[in-house]
Amino acid sequence: MKYSKEQSAAIMHTDGPMMVIAGPGSGKTTVITRRIKYLIESAGVSPADILVITFTRAAALEMEQRFKSITAGMEYSVRFGTFHSIFFWIIKRAYGLDNSCIISDKEKRNMLDGIMKNMSMDYDNREDIISSCLSQIGLVKCNMIDIENYYSTDMPENYFRELYKRLDMEMKKAGKIDFDDMMVMCYELLTKRNDILDQLRRVFKYILVDEFQDSNRLQYEILKLLGKPNENVFIVGDDDQSVYGFRGAKPEIMQAFTKDFNKVKITYLSENYRCGTSISEASIKVISDNGNRFKKKLVSAARSKGLVKVLYPMDSRDEGLLIIKSLKEHFAKGIPYEKQAVIYRTNNEPRMLVYKLNEFNIPYTISDTLPNIFEHFVVRNVLDYMKLALGDRDRNRFLRIMNKPSRYISREVIWEDPVDYDKLRFRLRGKDYVIENLDKLMADLRLIAKMRPFAALNYIRKSVGYDDYIKSYCEYRQMDAMEFYDMLDNLAVMIQDMSSYGELFEFVDSYSEALVLNQKQARERKGVNLMTMHSSKGLEFDVVHIIEAVDGITPHKKAKTRAEKEEERRMFYVAMTRAKEELYIYCPRTVLGKEKKASPYVKDI
Repeated sequence: MKYSKEQSAAIMHTDGPMMVIAGPGSGKTTVITRRIKYLIESAGVSPADILVITFTRAAALEMEQRFKSITAGMEYSVRFGTFHSIFFWIIKRAYGLDNSCIISDKEKRNMLDGIMKNMSMDYDNREDIISSCLSQIGLVKCNMIDIENYYSTDMPENYFRELYKRLDMEMKKAGKIDFDDMMVMCYELLTKRNDILDQLRRVFKYILVDEFQDSNRLQYEILKLLGKPNENVFIVGDDDQSVYGFRGAKPEIMQAFTKDFNKVKITYLSENYRCGTSISEASIKVISDNGNRFKKKLVSAARSKGLVKVLYPMDSRDEGLLIIKSLKEHFAKGIPYEKQAVIYRTNNEPRMLVYKLNEFNIPYTISDTLPNIFEHFVVRNVLDYMKLALGDRDRNRFLRIMNKPSRYISREVIWEDPVDYDKLRFRLRGKDYVIENLDKLMADLRLIAKMRPFAALNYIRKSVGYDDYIKSYCEYRQMDAMEFYDMLDNLAVMIQDMSSYGELFEFVDSYSEALVLNQKQARERKGVNLMTMHSSKGLEFDVVHIIEAVDGITPHKKAKTRAEKEEERRMFYVAMTRAKEELYIYCPRTVLGKEKKASPYVKDI
């Protein structure tokens, strides 16, 4: 096999630190596996002295299989593993732990939920808040942040700090640890026990790390401890593909490597063997605008010219129809659906497309769980209003909306199931202002019953005051109300042409059933690949469609700081470089009924 000059330099590197900056499609896996083989068969290094670290179990297994395929069946005892598996192996031996001490995600969520209830923290979007809190707790640990200096994005800092401390206490009481605790415990062990650290340094004399740009500060600090004093640390990564800021990954960590290790050799794998020339050149124009990066010359080594096409559909529906047409045309030309992909910034974007794929019976797989919009509390409350308007008197349904907006109706007076409004009105005697609010609610429900779904949604939001309720709800909890407004705007697009509530609720049931069925089948069948930009990393497809490339979605409106905006650009770059032959970028003129400008990345192209 023929290698480029840069690939050969990396493969035949033996002692001392080296950083390999590997652009998209540059053959980094080949370089890593060939270097392991070279160390063993040409440099005389014992296989048992080599540790190869990846970021996912699947990547570790793939790397190990690729290595075995080039070593003619030789049983070399090289250790392959993820950061977490290696760190757990270390603390397991030191503390006598076993797998039963690892807390499951469900256990941890239940534990945090219980703590929130004990603290009387009331959130309608409880599951989302729990997910966000757990993510932030992981970020605090991975970035080695003092909890007293961390400010939550979801709640007042004193609430979050108390949650953090109580969860830590509960987990220790239960004898449980999570993946972040593995790293914390490993770091503390290695900084306190020099004897154990020295032993590990003798065991792992050569360390190779793949996807180094995804490492966080804690992982890097442990790597530094293990890598000294021999410094036979070989890292492979691409700062332009560092997209896991929410997990603590930062491109600065790659830059720190050149300062923390002595006489680091750097080689650039700059030839992109994956993407057609046009795709490669367009992606380079996009990423070159980032300032916080290693300056590198990226070139296309692919044989094909490739195609980049930017389209400006009127809205999400038009966008979906264009994609359906393209998918079918490529399939007819002999490109299987599984070699085509649709990539988006967040998993809220493809709802309309999924509906169209089902309608046209095109098979697809979804890498991420697609949330059911009708199960979100904001949308569910609107449907509650509509069902009550149609005569439903379910107690739980009434309890959910009776104070949204606030009508000062106490739960203590809601006795019956179904709710009896006459009896309720009688129990509220003496509270004229509450009775007046109840009467207004009843009048609103009578009006809603006569409307079409789209008109009813607008009436509930504006006249009933549901938008005002969302605003006050979010202000009190330090949340962004626009996310919830977007959810309702999304609902509006889906129901705007419906003529009756019967049609709406039939659609809700069929949509929910289809979503569950398709997501279950999607793991077992082949089809068009639907995935977020994050999930697309490391993959490649013949044809790629990037949807909703508009300002506010990509880059996302939440990106405020320079670092956040540069990560958004890196995500778009990752999405672009998944395409081998053809890349289609869609910039709808309106999204959720609002006019949008094309993403600034498109202007760069």
